Amino acid sequence: MKKLMMMAIMFVAAATAFAGDSDALKAILKAKTYADAEQLLKSNLAQLANDEEKATAYNKLVDLAVAAFDAEDNKRMLQQPYDSNALAIAAYNALTNAMECDKYDQLPNAKGKIKPRFHAKNQGRLNNARIAVINAGVEYANNQDNKKGYDYFMMYLLSGKSSLFADAESMKNDTNLGLASYYAGRCAIINEDFAAATAALDEALNDTAADIRDGAFGFKLYAMNRSQKTAADSAKYLNDLKEMIVKYPDNDKVFGALGDALLQQEKSAELIALCDAHPQNPLAVVYKGMIAMNAKKYAEAVADFSSITPDHPSYLQVVYNRAICKLNIAGEFQDTHANKNTGAMAPADDAKLKELLNDARVDFEIARELDPDQQNVRWAVLLRNIYYNLGDEAKYQELENM
Repeated sequence: MKKLMMMAIMFVAAATAFAGDSDALKAILKAKTYADAEQLLKSNLAQLANDEEKATAYNKLVDLAVAAFDAEDNKRMLQQPYDSNALAIAAYNALTNAMECDKYDQLPNAKGKIKPRFHAKNQGRLNNARIAVINAGVEYANNQDNKKGYDYFMMYLLSGKSSLFADAESMKNDTNLGLASYYAGRCAIINEDFAAATAALDEALNDTAADIRDGAFGFKLYAMNRSQKTAADSAKYLNDLKEMIVKYPDNDKVFGALGDALLQQEKSAELIALCDAHPQNPLAVVYKGMIAMNAKKYAEAVADFSSITPDHPSYLQVVYNRAICKLNIAGEFQDTHANKNTGAMAPADDAKLKELLNDARVDFEIARELDPDQQNVRWAVLLRNIYYNLGDEAKYQELENM
């Protein structure tokens, strides 16, 4: 008799638990296709009784998406014809819903206890889906569908950083996170979604591969710069760069972006302080020269620029700037020593002017040699004028006919 009573109690408890499922959840759990279950969940989410029901409902979508994924993946592994698009979509859907399931699965139950029911199972069965979404991202990007490429690379990245995979053994050496971050940012830039690119690239900044790191810094700084539309955006851009230089003090790209921003916003004192704090950076002397140049301290600027050697990455711009400074020095000399009425100069002063113009000519000719098609600096007009003032008719005509 005692045993029968125990069985009766267990039966009643089970019946009560089943009866507790809301009608909305029952409908979702009876759905046979992913599309039907998804539609039911979207329209009935508010009717689900609690977080446990929401986790159960989302897990139903995971089950259906995994079934669709496995059907195509098994064909692929057996080298049978399969639908790569259906495979990618199913993988994406499985991960999307598994992360949403885990969000509710990790919340305290009615007794205040955290007892996830789906976490381990979903974590274990979705590794292949993660591989599928990054492969799909590569395929979409290669086919110039950068919108889908971005979405799939981001799914790999966000799933890897989610609570679902936070304690996964597979995440301890996931070398693809930085790669997904890099390509998500690249796709977003091609899409001209610079805010999305800026947000996507952080993981790639710390990748173990130098080429991924370098490329990611270039992409992120470009996206940050292009995001400026208002004065407030420019202020934010500058502040973000200041935070980045603290985090990455030895990164030349960050130093250069911050230096350019300070120069453009005419914050000379801050730029000098930045250069003094990073004296070994190859751009520090360049910026000091540009500050002096903008302040019309041309001799001081020439001295700074002259310390830069031809192997410097900014040498073309440096030698061009130095040529401009030397030309301005010559102009100031002429203004000071020429007759105010006739413009004539004493022979000694005229000889000195030609010496100064010749000095500028040398730098403009170096700029011409380094950039013959004027892709980066516009040397031709100024060099032609120097030839004219020096009386070099042949070289003047050569440039006149270009």
